[in-house]
Amino acid sequence: MADFYEILGLSKGASETDIKRAYRKLAHQYHPDKGGGDEKKFREINEAYEVLSHPQKRQQYDQYGKTFDQGAGGFGGSDPFSDFAKGFGGFSWQGSSEGFDFGDIFSDIFGGGESRRARGVDLEMGLRLSFEEAVFGTEKEISLQKQDTCPACGGSGAKTGSKLKTCGQCHGQGQMRRTQRTILGNIATTTTCDMCHGKGKIPEQACDDCGGRGIKQQLKKIKVIIPPGIDNNQRIRVTGQGEIGYKGSSPGDLYIRVQVEPREGLRREGQDIISEVPISFYQAVLGTRVEVDTIDGKVELKIPAGIQSGKIFRLRGKGVPHLGSKKRGDHLVTVFVVTPTKLTKKEKELFRKMAEEKGEVVDIEEGLWDKIKGQFE
Repeated sequence: MADFYEILGLSKGASETDIKRAYRKLAHQYHPDKGGGDEKKFREINEAYEVLSHPQKRQQYDQYGKTFDQGAGGFGGSDPFSDFAKGFGGFSWQGSSEGFDFGDIFSDIFGGGESRRARGVDLEMGLRLSFEEAVFGTEKEISLQKQDTCPACGGSGAKTGSKLKTCGQCHGQGQMRRTQRTILGNIATTTTCDMCHGKGKIPEQACDDCGGRGIKQQLKKIKVIIPPGIDNNQRIRVTGQGEIGYKGSSPGDLYIRVQVEPREGLRREGQDIISEVPISFYQAVLGTRVEVDTIDGKVELKIPAGIQSGKIFRLRGKGVPHLGSKKRGDHLVTVFVVTPTKLTKKEKELFRKMAEEKGEVVDIEEGLWDKIKGQFE
């Protein structure tokens, strides 16, 4: 039996995250319903993941090494109780175990029993949103190719007009039950029927579209609700919208990673929106009113006289909604003063006089090079 760590391509010290990541990648690669899939390999991958993803089962596996087999009660392919009895010359237990299913009991103790059916593969895709869509939320219709229920047969696998008949192997039970005599009595174990895959019925004639599998690769359109306040690189989980489960198991989930397009003049920090407003030197001195562009539209902001560059004004409740709440952040507006770079002689004279009234020294004597350079400006 191959080593479970080797099957997933991992070392013995792999973390839970590494195990999960490796499983998703390999399960998607070897899924039997995909081109190039391998059902045997797929089962090995799921068996390995079933053990290594469960702390208690992994601990047992690490302890017993390759002799550990969750599909056979936890101690390898042979019946441990039969082997134990053989050691005593074929001694067999004569007591009655009527009313007890020891297979279930030992499954709980040793992590045995049949592996859970492989859950459908999770899918992930990216979705671009505008700045406003991320702030206020929206509804999007997305399209993706995935394995889903065959539309021709509705997942039954039966050809149109053909019926489903009771599985002749399990007689409609979907499971095969086996009883073994051991030193502890008769132990009953159950396994999923490999003919009907647990459904209890098989089609009289296979569906032409899916070949009787009940699933088919197809383009699906899905409506997704984008919650208000979602941020760049956050993911949305759409339960049950991954690929359809393998042979009757539950479907996987769809994860949508959001990419938010920037908006000129606005940026986001958490639940707050940040922007800047330039004003002239004269507006800073005398005061003014300016229009600020917010996600709710234009807002008039009063600038008091004598404002200093870098002053921040807070527009409360004009920011981004908190996820799952009606509460919103704020819009922070930073005012910066633009100093004039080219003044007329008259403007320079006026500023010089104002400086003299304040007792400030502003005259800077020009050197020869400055005078020559000024003649060419």
